[in-house]
Amino acid sequence: MKRPTVASLKKVTAENLAALGADRLAEILVSVAESRPDVKRRLRMELAAEQGAEHLSTEIDKRLATLEASRGKISWRLRPNFIRDLDTLRGLISDRLAELDRPGALSRLWAFLSASRRVNARMRDRDGELNRVFARAAADIGGLISDQHPDEAASTLVDALAQNPAAWAAWLPGLLDQAPAELAKTALHEISHRPGATLTWLPLIRLLADVAGDVDAFRASFTDEALTTPSVAAEVAQRLMAAERLDEAGAILERAADKLRKRHVASDTFDPDYAWETAWIDYLDRAGQAPAAQTARWASFERTVAVERAKAFTSRLDDFDDVEAEHRAFAYAATHPDFRAGLSFLMEWPALVEAAQMIRDRAADIEFSDEQVELWAAKLRIRQPAAAHQLLRKAAEAAFRRRDFKTSQRLTDEADTIPL
Repeated sequence: MKRPTVASLKKVTAENLAALGADRLAEILVSVAESRPDVKRRLRMELAAEQGAEHLSTEIDKRLATLEASRGKISWRLRPNFIRDLDTLRGLISDRLAELDRPGALSRLWAFLSASRRVNARMRDRDGELNRVFARAAADIGGLISDQHPDEAASTLVDALAQNPAAWAAWLPGLLDQAPAELAKTALHEISHRPGATLTWLPLIRLLADVAGDVDAFRASFTDEALTTPSVAAEVAQRLMAAERLDEAGAILERAADKLRKRHVASDTFDPDYAWETAWIDYLDRAGQAPAAQTARWASFERTVAVERAKAFTSRLDDFDDVEAEHRAFAYAATHPDFRAGLSFLMEWPALVEAAQMIRDRAADIEFSDEQVELWAAKLRIRQPAAAHQLLRKAAEAAFRRRDFKTSQRLTDEADTIPL
C-alpha cells in the first residue's frame, strides 16, 4: 500500500485533523473561538445539543431574539460572515434540533423566517445570497410540517404568507416541494376564504393552485379582462389542456386572439404574443388539427426566426421532407432583413456552413457585441476559419472607431491566431 506523502498529511482534512487527537483539537478550537464570535456561538450550541433539546432550544432562542432586536446596519465587510452565521443557525435548527425535538425545530424555523424582514432592513442583498438562506429555511419547514395536523399546518402557513407575501412568492415553491401534497389544497382553501386579501396574495394563490392541481382556482385569480391578455390566456389555456379541458382552452385562446386582432385592425396586421402562439399551436395539435399546427409553426418561424419553431416544424416531417425544410429555413434566415436575427438562428441551430456563407455575403451588415463575436468566432474557427477571422476583424474595426483601442487590439490579435 502506498504511503501518504508529507504534503498530503499536511492538508486540512477530517482524517488528518482526527490524527491530532481530541485534546489538541479542543485547544485549537478554544483558541480560534476567542477571536471568532460566530465560532464560539456554534461551539456553545453544539455543547448545548449534547445536553438535550431544551438546552439547545434556549441557545437558539437567544440568537433569534438578537436577530429580532438588532437594528445596526451590516457592512459589506461583515456581510459574508453574517450570512454564513445565519445559515449555520438555520442548519442547527433544521438538523440538530430536529433530531431532538421536531415540533420545537419547526416553531423556531417559523421564527427564523419571521426575522427576515428585520435582517433585510439591516443589509443589502444584491446577489440574493441572504434570501437563499431564508428559502432553504422554508424548504426545511416543508420537510417538517408533515408532523402537524393538516389544518393547523395550513393555517400557520397562510398566516405567514399574509404577513410577508412578497418574500413568500420566492420561498413557497421550495416549501411545497418538500411538504405533503395535501398541504397545498388545504392552504389554498384557507387563503381563498381568509378576509383581508390583497393583490399581493395572487401570486401565492396561483402557486398553491398549481401544486394543488386546481385549474379553476388558478383561472379565478385573473379578472375577465386579464384573461383576454394573450400571455395570461396562454398560461390558463396550458393548464386547461393539461387537465384535458380542450374546448375551454381553445375558447380562452380565441378570445385573446380576437382582442389582438381588433387592436391591429387599422394596420391589418396580426402579431401574436409568443407564449399565446405556443399555446395555440399546442391546442391545434391536441384538437387533431396537425396541418394547421404546422402552418402556424412555420408562420411563427418566419415572424420570429426562432430555432425552437423551426426545429418543431421539421421534426414532424417525413424523411427527406425534413431535410428540404431545414434548407428552406436556412435560406430564409440567411436573407432575413434583420442580419442579427438571421445569423443568430444559423449559429444556434447550428448551421455553420450557412452561417459562414452569410458572413461572407453580408459582411457590411455585421454588427454584434464583442462578447458575441468572440463566442461565435470560437465556434467557427475550426471548420470555418475565414468566417471566424472576418467576424473578429469587423468587431476590431468597430472597436477602433469608437476609440476602444484595447479591445480592438485584443480582437485583432485573436483574429491573427486563426490559420487561413
